[in-house]
Amino acid sequence: MSRSVSTAEETRDIWSARWVSFAETMDRYFSSQAPPNDYVNESYIRIQLRETVEEQGELGTDARIKAKFDLPNTEKKAKLFFNSDADNDSNLEGRTRSNSTDERIRREESVAGLEFTPDSEWHKWKRSNRIGIRVRAPLVPFARTRLRRPFNDWGLWRREFQQEFWWYRDRGWGATSEYDMRRPLWGASQLRYFTVLEFEDNKDYWDHLQMLALSTDLTDRTSIEYRGGVLFNTENDARLTAYFVGINYRKRIHEDWVFLTVSPESYFAREDGWDAEASLTFRLDVYFSE
Repeated sequence: MSRSVSTAEETRDIWSARWVSFAETMDRYFSSQAPPNDYVNESYIRIQLRETVEEQGELGTDARIKAKFDLPNTEKKAKLFFNSDADNDSNLEGRTRSNSTDERIRREESVAGLEFTPDSEWHKWKRSNRIGIRVRAPLVPFARTRLRRPFNDWGLWRREFQQEFWWYRDRGWGATSEYDMRRPLWGASQLRYFTVLEFEDNKDYWDHLQMLALSTDLTDRTSIEYRGGVLFNTENDARLTAYFVGINYRKRIHEDWVFLTVSPESYFAREDGWDAEASLTFRLDVYFSE
């Protein structure tokens, strides 16, 4: 067992070093400059595996890969990225809940492209822009722009507003507005209120989420989060469509690159007569980074 762990760790370190070194080599090629001495390259690969056990005994499994390629000296902080599932492909409910959506790594659903994140702010707004393609035949181009502004004028509360506009050739355009409020409590605890409003042109109605969460660091390796949320949409007039309660227990199981999250959840949907749908999700995240 010890030899297996040691071998896995050596393999991970080798691939992490290669990925970061390749990014730095490309950066020097484009900019003819070495990175600053104190700069930590943000290039990474994340492999995520997720398994959900439903109340009826059904199983759902996700496998996802996400990668970012950091080029710190190139103009406007360019980053190459790859994601095995497009950021905006799943609906608001699917992105919010912890359970598996039974997705596999499929080339035709993967996206890749270039992200620009200027150092300078625009009227206190931080900006990022993405252009890329979904890797299917024929290729599907897409574009996304994101504006983000933090606020520090409410004492212990930390607030942030984020506005995003996106376009896919096969889906049209959409917009997502997010408002996030966080406040530290006793010890290592934090209270969070999060709300999202999303519109997609080809649906022609709004989705809305409100969520409240309380998180606590139990040790330097483990944390727990209690969460509850409600979902609305305007497809058939504005009405509540579902609500959920759940727990996320997260543990760093090996150094700073292997994490396990266990998430029991109860979900209540209008279309199911508000009957509880219980599930238990196990998620493993493995990071390859500097």
